[in-house]
Amino acid sequence: MTDANYAPHLAVLLKSIETSKGAEHVRVHAILDGVNATLLGQIRSAVPKLDILDYHVAGHPALDLPPLLQISRATYLRLIMTEVLPDDIARIIYLDIDMIVTRSLLPLWRTDLKGRPCGAVEDPGVDPAIFAQTYGLKREGLYFNAGMLLIDMKAAHQNGFLSQALNQLIANPGQYEFADQDALNEVLWQDWLPLDPKWNYQREHLYKPKRYVTADPKNRVPEVIHFTESEKPWKSKEWHPYAWLYWHNLKNTPFFSIVRQRDSISLPRLAKFWLKYRLTLIRKIRF
Repeated sequence: MTDANYAPHLAVLLKSIETSKGAEHVRVHAILDGVNATLLGQIRSAVPKLDILDYHVAGHPALDLPPLLQISRATYLRLIMTEVLPDDIARIIYLDIDMIVTRSLLPLWRTDLKGRPCGAVEDPGVDPAIFAQTYGLKREGLYFNAGMLLIDMKAAHQNGFLSQALNQLIANPGQYEFADQDALNEVLWQDWLPLDPKWNYQREHLYKPKRYVTADPKNRVPEVIHFTESEKPWKSKEWHPYAWLYWHNLKNTPFFSIVRQRDSISLPRLAKFWLKYRLTLIRKIRF
């Protein structure tokens, strides 16, 4: 889900998926807000090994919802997946565009959801007890980050949790601090499967590495890196140790020069991104 401003970052995410995948066929369902044929053609040219199906949305109430902080209004388009995507899709891996994939997503795709409609990774930056108290929910529960969602689409059609979250946002504008993420957590409270943090490794995980250990702590680079919070890898003030992976994938798309110029990223700054990444690998930081 993206708009024209974030299209280059979508290309980077897709390039990382293409580079990291194995022999499996990957079909991308892209729900788009104002992305023209030229932009879409540039994205497709960057990832010839991916099958991209595009769905263009205009005039939908989801697009009337206000953007939040650094979040584009296009984020709300994930809540209309059951309206837009074909009914015969069994499951979907949803990914935010401020992510980089470093290994095949096939093991994630094959995850047993154990009867739950959705799998996700806990958000270490939100206190679930406070969230439950705020929205009058049972206190026992976990709060997930919605940047990566493994969704049983049959269940999504049956219980309508995506449309429920959208309706909550429309009916209560400004009530949810983290917009659709809060709304999704409210409607899925105690009804989602917690997954290994490696599938949505957030910036907060870097602050508390001993607490959030993945199932394979020997991996120096998580499978899906999520550049949460306001600083992004395409910004000059970014400090994330894996920011270089964004630029490594960007240079293999038509948008490298555009993003560099737009965000004033100098060659010395790129060199610092690379050096920090290499030092991170050398130090063998454990997750």
